Amino acid sequence: MRILGIYDDHNCGCAIVEHGIILAAIEEERLSRIKFHNGTTEDGPPVRSLQKVLEITGSDARNLDRVAVAIEPPSALQREVWRDLFLKQRIPRWILYSFFSKSIRWDRYFLLYPLWYNWIRIQKVRHLLRQFGLGRLPMDFVDHHTAHAASAYYTSGLENAMVVTLDGQGDGLCGTVSTGSQGALQRVDAVSSYQSVGLFYNFITWMLGFKPNRHEGKITGLAAYGDPGRTLEAYQELFSMEGPEFRYKLAEKVFQHAYPHRSNYPKFLDATHGIFESCTPEDIAAGVQDLSEKCVQTYVAHHLRNQYGDKETDVCLAGGVFANVKINQRVAEIPGVRSVYIFPAMGDGGLCAGAALKSYYDHCPDEYSRIPERRIPHVYLGPEYSERDMEACLKASALRFEYIEDIEDRIGQLLADGHVVARFNGRMEYGPRALGNRSILYQPTDPTVNDWLNKKLKRTEFMPFAPSTLMEEDESLYHRVQANRFPAEFMTITFDCTEKMQKSAPATVHVDATARPQLVTEKINASYTRILRAYRKRSGLATVINTSFNMHEEPIVCTPDDAIRAFKLGHLEFLALGRFLVFSAGT
Repeated sequence: MRILGIYDDHNCGCAIVEHGIILAAIEEERLSRIKFHNGTTEDGPPVRSLQKVLEITGSDARNLDRVAVAIEPPSALQREVWRDLFLKQRIPRWILYSFFSKSIRWDRYFLLYPLWYNWIRIQKVRHLLRQFGLGRLPMDFVDHHTAHAASAYYTSGLENAMVVTLDGQGDGLCGTVSTGSQGALQRVDAVSSYQSVGLFYNFITWMLGFKPNRHEGKITGLAAYGDPGRTLEAYQELFSMEGPEFRYKLAEKVFQHAYPHRSNYPKFLDATHGIFESCTPEDIAAGVQDLSEKCVQTYVAHHLRNQYGDKETDVCLAGGVFANVKINQRVAEIPGVRSVYIFPAMGDGGLCAGAALKSYYDHCPDEYSRIPERRIPHVYLGPEYSERDMEACLKASALRFEYIEDIEDRIGQLLADGHVVARFNGRMEYGPRALGNRSILYQPTDPTVNDWLNKKLKRTEFMPFAPSTLMEEDESLYHRVQANRFPAEFMTITFDCTEKMQKSAPATVHVDATARPQLVTEKINASYTRILRAYRKRSGLATVINTSFNMHEEPIVCTPDDAIRAFKLGHLEFLALGRFLVFSAGT
């Protein structure tokens, strides 16, 4: 069975799943060049990603069986709204007050708005499908957090696991816990979006002058420079845990939903009464990071004990909160957690694949035990371009270039000689991490690179560049990596670094002595492995810097033209475009 998955909101995109395997998956932003492309606004629906996944897989109405959309059916969502409103919330007064707030936008509790909003979304998706001749295909609707859970569980390769989702909000929830057993997902807990730790982190991001939904990673990096103890008392007044339950005290205090809306956040800030006035940005960031880590640990540990007792258990994670690699490390450290796995497209860009996977196993439940390799082998699931395409773009650019058969060895030599090399090769990665095919590479020995290379790329970052490391040498460089090599293939978790790593690759180690590695093997990416080995042969080091190939506030490059443009704007030294080595004007 072949299924098309679609997600239509921010980070919208499309995926094709066949026999439980993701054949292609792309976020719309990579093709539209609009960061976090939102299909429900003037950005437009995910038409480009739909066209591209159909093209990559040779799919059309003749060989597609179903369409899965990551939207909760409107009537079901509306029923849950009223049930949640009047039976579950602890303070109905502030919920009812929020009905009449002029700042209210989409949230689970706004009268009949969920019914209307999701109905409109579905009509737009139906119109999109008709444009491609797919309007007659049967449709399945998968709610936001079920799609997140499915993305993690069905690509983990695990028979049994606890599956946790946490994000800002989606279809009115900010989190769920499910048990995955023999291919079946069963939800055991759900958290209302009114109590969202993701939205609280989002608010602090805004308060510190950064863009919510975009710059939370900067706060994670900044946190390592501060002392969480200095803001502990202040944060206890704003967000806490009551047993295993999240409680967004600040949102209750101002009678507002926590949705990340510019009109809401000034009210939230006023309600803090200046409690952070004497605190540094570093301490504020450290406090929200520490609070989030502890809240998530408490939540996961509670449900782990409830569902599995003292038995060691594998945990699967998805949702935007788990884009926070330090939180993922803390989950891995919980007693009773045998391993963690984070879906590589953990944010909303992963919902299209999650919806398609859930639809597939709902219709083919017996197939789960029959598929020999359910574990996702890689995330090189986007488009690739031929040498002819690349050469045509290079000729049009007027850049100097040459064709090199053993381009991997040449890149290794350039890196060993201290040059920056942007690399564009093979299929584009799915998810927020560049994993060697759309990456900028450099040697890891120069700790000043975080300043000068970020300046070239017009970035402001507080976390060092991530390392790509040959997996065959990982245990000498990272502590406690054995149980969690799998998520490290996708750069989704941090590890404490050994003394050897701290000394040999200081440009990739944060001030807290952690790093977020990508572990590379020949099976996953043979060409990239050859580059790392060529560099090791000359330098003795098994690690290189890997940062995403994009300019600040732009999506990662997708096409040869994107790569050439970013290469020029970033004033980089070399571009390896497939087997073409491209030279900057000064080289």
